[in-house]
Amino acid sequence: MKKYLLLIVVLVFFYSLAVIMWQATGAIFYLMNFIIIGSCVGLGAGLWPIFPKKKKFIARLISQISVGSYLFFGLGCGLIYLFFGYIVPENMQMEGFWILLFSGVFMASVIHYMVAKIAGPLLFNRVWCSWACWTASILDLLPWKKSPGRYSKKLENLRYIHFSLSLFLMAMLFFVFKHSFLDNMGAVSLNGQSMDGIKEYSSLFKIPEFWWFIAGNTFYFLSGIVLAAVLKDNRAFCKYLCPIVVFLKISARFSKLKVKKVNGHCNLCMACEKNCPMDIKITEYTENKMRVSSTECIICQTCISTCPKKVLELSFGFDGSKGEFLNRIDLKA
Repeated sequence: MKKYLLLIVVLVFFYSLAVIMWQATGAIFYLMNFIIIGSCVGLGAGLWPIFPKKKKFIARLISQISVGSYLFFGLGCGLIYLFFGYIVPENMQMEGFWILLFSGVFMASVIHYMVAKIAGPLLFNRVWCSWACWTASILDLLPWKKSPGRYSKKLENLRYIHFSLSLFLMAMLFFVFKHSFLDNMGAVSLNGQSMDGIKEYSSLFKIPEFWWFIAGNTFYFLSGIVLAAVLKDNRAFCKYLCPIVVFLKISARFSKLKVKKVNGHCNLCMACEKNCPMDIKITEYTENKMRVSSTECIICQTCISTCPKKVLELSFGFDGSKGEFLNRIDLKA
């Protein structure tokens, strides 16, 4: 059963959330939404233990593409609302989160961020980054899969600058220029009925919210691909530029789900570290009898699948972060 720990955690969490949100709001949408997300992530998490070692990455890719496609097209482009006779795009990027948060509206990207990136990681760590992120699903297909190591900590400050700029610009737009979420929101009615409080448009491509979402994703994808090519590292965007990591690192510090060493057969072959896409010094933790508590860990389980002695596995615990041990490039060498 330990092999299916991630599957069990994901299904119990999202299915329970689906029922709770449905009963609390009376909206069948929430039941559909969280069952779809949980099932997509669960599909990959369930296949991961079954697939052979060299094919396990396919299980995670299945999860990334299925969840990412739903979030991008279903929610971002608003196509999930076709079941209700509408098309209602929602900006699922950070800019959409800030505008809704400032407006005091608990819906769309606010719920998404609370579940996947703020509160959820306290339970299941940075699973979002490796199993559900639609940006990472594309970046993981690029050819630079073996990380060369981490560059200077100063480069990592770019994500904090990105986070601050996003917050500042959206705060200025909302508080100074009085631009609310209603200025962006819009719906295309397919049944002749209007949505209360939402402006109606004749086409998806005329709705401002749709273009906010497309613009944000275009920046994420292009900057991610350029960074990967320049630094020869598929996950360079995640390490240096992604603003969402600012949220994730806080929650991940206290996450219950982490990797741990389960037996004494480790021969220090370093396969886990050589294959870790996030450059974590895994043996620094395991040899000191600690779980891998780095806030950079994305629970991709690559270290678990590449360990020839099957020393590592996922576990639940109540320990906090005990330092960041990362493999960094010696620029002086």
